Amino acid sequence: MIQKRWIWLIGIALLFLSFAQPIASTYADAKTYDEVVLRGNAEALDWSSNNNPLTYNAEEGVWLSGPIPLEGGKVTEFKFFYDGNWMPGANLTFTAPQDAEYIFAFHPENERKVDIRLADTYEASVELELTVPEGTPEWVTPTVASSKNDFHYTAAPMTKTSENTYTTKIVGQAGEEVSYFYSLAGESYKEELSEPRTVTLSTSGDTKEDTVTQWKKVPVAQSVTHDYNHTPYVPDHRDDVTVKVEVQHFGPIDKGAIYYTTDGTTPNGKRGEAANGQTVPLKVTDTSENADGLKTSIMEGVIPSQKKETRVKYKLDVWNSNSDGTQFADNNVLSSKDATEFAYYVDTYESPEWAKDAVIYQVFVDRFRDGSTENNTSVNPEQPYDEQLKGWMGGDLQGVLEKIDYIENLGVNTLWISPIYEGPYSHGYHPTDFMNIDPRFGSNQLMKELVDEAHKRDMKVVYDLVPNHTSDQHDFFQDALEKGPDSPYYDWYTFTNYPNEYDTFYGIQELPELNNDNPETRAYMLDEVVPFWMNEIGVDGFRLDYAKGPSQSFWVDFRHKVKSLDDDAFIFGEVWDNLDTISSYKGKLDGAIDFETHSAITNAFIQNGSVNTLASSLEETFGTYGDEFVAATFLDSHDMPRFLFEADGNEETLKNAAALQFTLPGAPIIYYGDEVGLSQSGDHNLVDEWKDRYYREMMIWEEKQNGNILSHYKTLINARNDQPALTQGDFNIIYSNDDVLVFERSVPQDKVLVVMNLGEEDRKLDIIDLYNQHTPNKVQLTSLLEKEKLKSHKGTLEMTSEAGSVAIYDVKGKLRYQAPSEEKKYNKVVLRGSAPFDWSSDANMLTFDEKEALWKSEPIELTAGETVEYKFVRDGEWLEGENLRFTPEADGKYIFIFDPQNEYQVTVEQVQAKNEAA
Repeated sequence: MIQKRWIWLIGIALLFLSFAQPIASTYADAKTYDEVVLRGNAEALDWSSNNNPLTYNAEEGVWLSGPIPLEGGKVTEFKFFYDGNWMPGANLTFTAPQDAEYIFAFHPENERKVDIRLADTYEASVELELTVPEGTPEWVTPTVASSKNDFHYTAAPMTKTSENTYTTKIVGQAGEEVSYFYSLAGESYKEELSEPRTVTLSTSGDTKEDTVTQWKKVPVAQSVTHDYNHTPYVPDHRDDVTVKVEVQHFGPIDKGAIYYTTDGTTPNGKRGEAANGQTVPLKVTDTSENADGLKTSIMEGVIPSQKKETRVKYKLDVWNSNSDGTQFADNNVLSSKDATEFAYYVDTYESPEWAKDAVIYQVFVDRFRDGSTENNTSVNPEQPYDEQLKGWMGGDLQGVLEKIDYIENLGVNTLWISPIYEGPYSHGYHPTDFMNIDPRFGSNQLMKELVDEAHKRDMKVVYDLVPNHTSDQHDFFQDALEKGPDSPYYDWYTFTNYPNEYDTFYGIQELPELNNDNPETRAYMLDEVVPFWMNEIGVDGFRLDYAKGPSQSFWVDFRHKVKSLDDDAFIFGEVWDNLDTISSYKGKLDGAIDFETHSAITNAFIQNGSVNTLASSLEETFGTYGDEFVAATFLDSHDMPRFLFEADGNEETLKNAAALQFTLPGAPIIYYGDEVGLSQSGDHNLVDEWKDRYYREMMIWEEKQNGNILSHYKTLINARNDQPALTQGDFNIIYSNDDVLVFERSVPQDKVLVVMNLGEEDRKLDIIDLYNQHTPNKVQLTSLLEKEKLKSHKGTLEMTSEAGSVAIYDVKGKLRYQAPSEEKKYNKVVLRGSAPFDWSSDANMLTFDEKEALWKSEPIELTAGETVEYKFVRDGEWLEGENLRFTPEADGKYIFIFDPQNEYQVTVEQVQAKNEAA
């Protein structure tokens, strides 16, 4: 007897927001994870340790951190790290409304929800109760800009308690005096007061009643947002550029304008009249309204095409033609002078060919080699090694020169030199002089010699430029600090409350940020610093430290300047962010440090994540970057733990990860010492300060080097240099599951096949079957790592992919991917569901039955009366709609069948009954 159940899903009632996690949560503990950790950039947080674990609160169904001190008005970037894996997506952000301690809440069912609560750890408080004047728009929430948040005008929204009344609590120490202003969510909309209000905090928690009589201005709209939404994003000389703006508003908005320049100057204008540049109108193309009456209008305008090498800069404002107000995107100010300046570069966007072929060796100068003891003025060998690592270790340019033959013999063709400016620290990222090399590293002349020696060996040199900030010991900043507004350098920085409060890199007082939108600052960086390094020193490009800091307008000017000096120069940025943000620098930079791929590799190799997830990430990442945006891939760097240390010293894990890295698109970076097994002498998780000391230990030489790893790296470099497919080839994933990844890199005359198995068992694969290739072409695979050769036989090309391996093959013969047949329809179908299945792995893969044209699972043991919920995943895509269900009437083994021609039909066969019938 054959038991079958047929269910026809006539309509799809629900479409899921994320097919990666269907209704499986119904069957899981709401806790979801075993361990959740908070990581971030606040002073009390860090990005690499588990020092801030969360505790599960069963009553709320959320994970809660301990109290975390945050600075008011400062943006905290953070992420949750759970069960050894990073939460996917971009960093979350939170701007603390005041100096205080906060509890971070993690919601397992809504992981990206920002829920940060004021901790009950304060000594004193005061309740502010505000009455706003008549005419205050109901859609605007008043805010409190105070000495507790550096007078940040949007960080501290109040809570509405009645028609014209709002409240908020300010906390701190008993007797602490707080000064403050009220505003309508922006400094332009602050109350009409010349001096701030004051209040004293008390343990009795008093209430202070305030009344605002008049606002300086009232907002026109709730928000005006452009966020570089222009098409095409990377225009050439033939393209008109369509600019889109989203306006959220309650009152009428019917007009808008774009003010743009093409000569490098700053555009200026208001209400359709340009004071500098030209004007094109923004017109409303669509308006929608929600239940609260908030309207969202889309406005569009077109900037006409421009000639090559044109810097287009523009600003945007919107208004109501029957009123006086106007509002600019994206910072929502009222004047063109203070408005966000947008920019794009018109050109045929091409990156240097040598950069696409580059293998980059990153030298961290102080830790590479001590070539001269005469400049070891700050080295203290009497200290314990752990303490020495916090300071200067003696590495210098002479040491790099002495080992340039070693670097050349590796086969690398590009040298990345870490910052060697004059400055207080050995890492060089605190410049006190942008055009003088610190004597502890050597001299300007020695750097020129190094560049010349590299060039003799056909090696390029890129230098680590730091355009975002200076040391607080820099003469420019010291002059601004001493003279205030009378200093010519005062506007080179952004003082929020002179002299003690100013914009800094990640809140570090020692690193005041340069105001690169100030014309004099920008001119200095582009007309003096950049030409010095390119013309006098002779470098071939720049790695750009913290490229997120300067504006996109700065990078448009930067590209224009660098390419005018050397159109073959390579400029790539450190954009430590999500894929969308990194790729937003296309058209301005030639490439970026590829943090997305680093996270994907780390998750797969270190955290034992799914190879399927790795495959999806790689496909999305390189598809987004495109051909000209060079992804600089890496395994570790001076800012993160050594890969080998994180891999518990397993050199096979390092070798496999390197093999994958060197076969991916982009330019692979070797962080000094990776190639010889340099790890860490200490655990960064066990110290609270100077964690990065262990990421930057001294290079190991001669007898301490791991020759096995070194030989492997040389083989990888040679393979990359010899195979055009590995530098210029298309990237196509052929197959993946939880353990196995098969992909190819190909150009017309060269193809490389990569087969990776991170599982614990060997896997037998038929490569020709994976390619769906039915023609009997002869194919030969020659290993680029071993001596192995494989040949096709009678239309099959079988291989065994060993557990924990990455194999790289040169392909000879016709191996071409073909779409599956109409009967088969898919390359891979997976069954996922509730127990005995799971919702996240490929453990239950189906096999295609050629005779019946059906996909079938292996026999699955089920229990009578216990309903199974499940879904099929086809080539990585979930079957849309509700979960399918099956309830067996008898204990036994069942085969789940997927019909590619009738995908919503449920067919389950009981194996034992089938055998009995036979």
